[in-house]
Amino acid sequence: MAQTTWQDYLKLMRDLTAALETLTQVEREKNDAASQGDLPRVEECMKREQVMSLSLRGFDQRRDKLLGELGLKGITLGQLEEHSPDELQLETKAVVEELRRKYKLFQAASQVARDTLEVNLRAIEQLQDRQAGDAAEAEETRKHHQTDFRA
Repeated sequence: MAQTTWQDYLKLMRDLTAALETLTQVEREKNDAASQGDLPRVEECMKREQVMSLSLRGFDQRRDKLLGELGLKGITLGQLEEHSPDELQLETKAVVEELRRKYKLFQAASQVARDTLEVNLRAIEQLQDRQAGDAAEAEETRKHHQTDFRA
């Protein structure tokens, strides 16, 4: 197993960790925007999420390729440390733990943003229903109070 290739894999994992950190920040910004009812900012965050999603697919493809080159196709993140070179086990463990930590933070931020959007969407729907009801009631009242000038 070539050490440089393993180092390449660890670098990929570090880059993925940084991408997750960026994505977590986007989720937090989206949550903030949704809480403030700032729809343009929510949309901008969602566009950034889409770009990051494509980036994550690229990471996944490179990960598969590097694992294949290392002869570790199908190895999970949890099994990575036991397959690493002895001299890189501590570094591998640290990289894996940091990636997992950032992933958990991303999941939490994503869930909070999703919940905030759902709550705000329900509030908007209720407001629209009330407005539609008020408009229908106003129209009905107008019809009953309209003077007929036809003679």
